[in-house]
Amino acid sequence: MKTAPRAQDVADLAEVSQSAVSRTFTPGASVSEETRRKVLAAAQKLGYRPNALARSLITRRSRIVALVMSYLENQFYPLVIEKLSQKLQKEGYHVLMFIAEVDEAADGVLAEILQYQADGIVMASAMLSSNVARSCAEVGVPVVQFNRVSILGGLARHASSSVTSDNYAGGQMAARLLHRTGAGLP
Repeated sequence: MKTAPRAQDVADLAEVSQSAVSRTFTPGASVSEETRRKVLAAAQKLGYRPNALARSLITRRSRIVALVMSYLENQFYPLVIEKLSQKLQKEGYHVLMFIAEVDEAADGVLAEILQYQADGIVMASAMLSSNVARSCAEVGVPVVQFNRVSILGGLARHASSSVTSDNYAGGQMAARLLHRTGAGLP
């Protein structure tokens, strides 16, 4: 079985350093056009593709955002997942989705999420326990609760952020609009 070409193989063929190969495949990194051309030609000839997992070992950033959901019956969430994933991909991140038990905190998937070295966690339609919040804070993984309000206390409360809508104010605005236009009146 043939092994995949390594960055060093590309560097040898292009007659450049391995760091020049790395810079060529790192967006925004400084590399001359001549070096870039040589590296890309060698990479194409060898069939080389950068290894995101190997890069994450060096940079200590996985470029993975864990998305924790507990159910998908609500048709609102597939649209949210689509838009969130598209935006994160444009920023160079990838979404790794985990399913938590309905009506239970997401503690069961936390160990798995942390094994993937996720750079952040988005909790949507899943509950955040103080244990999960505390564990994430201890290892420096930010948590965002989507469409949830934190009811945690102490350190756990400060270990996450929330993105929610103001349903009460939205209901008032809808009622005022209906009253002002006379909609729904006989």
